[in-house]
Amino acid sequence: MAQRPPVADWATDFDHLSDEWAAQGPDILGDLREQCPVAHTDRFHGAYLVSRHADIVETARDTETFSNRITIVNDNHPDNIGLEIPPITLDPPEHGPIRRALLPSFSPKATDELEPTVVAMAEQLLDNTKGQEVVDGAIEYAQLLPIDVMGYLFGVSPEMGPSFRRWADGMLKDGLDDLEIARQASREVQEFFASQLRDRASQGDDAPDDLVKTVLQAEAEQPDGTSRPFGRKERIGALFVLMLGGIDTTWSSLGAMLLHLGTHREDLERLVADRDLMPTAVEEFLRYYSPVTIARYITEDAEIAGCPVSGGERVLLAYPSANRDPEYFDQPDDFVMDRQDNRHMAFGVGVHRCLGSNLARMELRVGLNAWLDRYPRFELAVEPDDVKWSVGPIRGPSSVPLRILN
Repeated sequence: MAQRPPVADWATDFDHLSDEWAAQGPDILGDLREQCPVAHTDRFHGAYLVSRHADIVETARDTETFSNRITIVNDNHPDNIGLEIPPITLDPPEHGPIRRALLPSFSPKATDELEPTVVAMAEQLLDNTKGQEVVDGAIEYAQLLPIDVMGYLFGVSPEMGPSFRRWADGMLKDGLDDLEIARQASREVQEFFASQLRDRASQGDDAPDDLVKTVLQAEAEQPDGTSRPFGRKERIGALFVLMLGGIDTTWSSLGAMLLHLGTHREDLERLVADRDLMPTAVEEFLRYYSPVTIARYITEDAEIAGCPVSGGERVLLAYPSANRDPEYFDQPDDFVMDRQDNRHMAFGVGVHRCLGSNLARMELRVGLNAWLDRYPRFELAVEPDDVKWSVGPIRGPSSVPLRILN
């Protein structure tokens, strides 16, 4: 990332693309929740940041005023952002039919059928680390498993993994303040999926049953009860957003899980000894280390929590902050592995809630179980303050070197 001017005041000059935000995001958001729940900055051509749970829910559900057509805040002017990746950049009523056509591929049944394949992928990645005294839980494991899974679902060669990784970084990290990197990544992604769609179309009924074929054959239900095939932009956009949504968010969460267990021995020993805790542990990891902060485009002058906001600017919905709001959660800043009441919004809220949440939960559960089976005792091999967190809308540890203990 390029050097950015230091923040003068997080309430009036916030910069979510700064190294300071990456390192101290939860603390900064905690202060904003108490002192300035609707912050503003003149950076990014003007933008707001909402940090309280109730205000985020209300804003996310008002899709008429706070549109999903732009979901990122970067240095690019909103008028210059024309990326269409349905369904996420569509609002009701156009959004629903596209989303519903994709949901069966991410149902609990589809996820259960995929699980043995993901288990094998996780075990193979861990085989590759055999004999190492230090394994980077992020670079050598967490950042690879979701790429392997999405490549499998798209029906493409595992050799595409590095390209997926480069494209995700180009769109969600490196391209945030180098817009040409983002544009190049976007072009390459769209060209790649266009070629995949042409390939499946040429194979006809003999095409493999993968996500590309599913999107090629998908139909959107019309208001009159009829249906129509996805258009070209809808097909490419759907594959585009499935790739982005299925990779960086999951690898950030899994990396944070391993970092936590590598620095909290009691939690590690407890989870290793009692795997029945895994379901509540995964949910608590998602709440405590929520990776995603997403944006909306303000269509007209409005108010959020009584604070005026200007049409034409963007607003960030800080889901990680909502998940630590003391007005909604007991002991919000404590990691409670067996937390029972945990209606977090790590996957968003409202009609645009992540459609791949079943898949993500399964990958995180499988990925963590496989790691603990292989490496039940480990610790962080560097000082916690030396761990770098990624800059941008998806926050996760970039590297997690873990020392394997006998």
